[in-house]
Amino acid sequence: MTVSNPTVLDSSRPNTARVCNVLLGGRDGYDLDLVVAEPMLYSQFTIAMREARRFARRAVEHLCNQHQVNQVVELGCGFPLHPDIGEITAAASRTARTLYIDNDLLAATHARALLTQPNSVVSEVDLTDIAAVLAEITTVMDSTEPLAVCLSGTAELLADASAVLGALTRQLPPGTWIVFTHVTDDIAGDDIGRAVAALNDAGIGFHPRDYDTITEMLAPYRLADPGLIAPHRWRPTDTEHDTLRPLHPERWGLAAYAALGQLPH
Repeated sequence: MTVSNPTVLDSSRPNTARVCNVLLGGRDGYDLDLVVAEPMLYSQFTIAMREARRFARRAVEHLCNQHQVNQVVELGCGFPLHPDIGEITAAASRTARTLYIDNDLLAATHARALLTQPNSVVSEVDLTDIAAVLAEITTVMDSTEPLAVCLSGTAELLADASAVLGALTRQLPPGTWIVFTHVTDDIAGDDIGRAVAALNDAGIGFHPRDYDTITEMLAPYRLADPGLIAPHRWRPTDTEHDTLRPLHPERWGLAAYAALGQLPH
């Protein structure tokens, strides 16, 4: 999600968005990204990432169909994978609006080329710049309509995710929904630790967090049933249409948490 120079595409080292795309089953990685990602492809780390993404899609679809939410902001959109969040919202409503935010020039450029749904906007903004993020949300979204913020596969890339989410939450309007996932090392700690070390060696900072820390991050939100839980156990369905290759998470405890919450009115 982060590049050292916001105006120059650096192809000489692994890129966070490309590596994550490969781990999620995409094909947008370069050889140097594959070197980082391939040893992790069948690890519990990758299982957690993929099931977290599946949860995010289910949760957004749930909000669209059950709560008439047709405005979604995806923070740290990375490289699009079908179906992306905008496709899900557009399928639910012709007036749906999707705002994709990422500070990686490569990811933002790629997203602009591929995300062609009506009423979708891609903004190259640093998530830690809360004022800039809010300015984009205010510009693109209708403040009189329900809003959801999706933070999935992103908080782990922020060194101080608690502070960033807290600052954003304090300025979001009451009633805003959050779709949230986070990889943890509470489960399969050795496997997660090896993946984190490999990412760190490639210059990609990754920060798994424990249950208590994630619970505190989500404290301002009223969580929908069944609360904070492993992603594949949050209202699972047998009819998900996506390109993520299943890796049978039911065989293990999953090293991630997920929740859908709403700021109280």
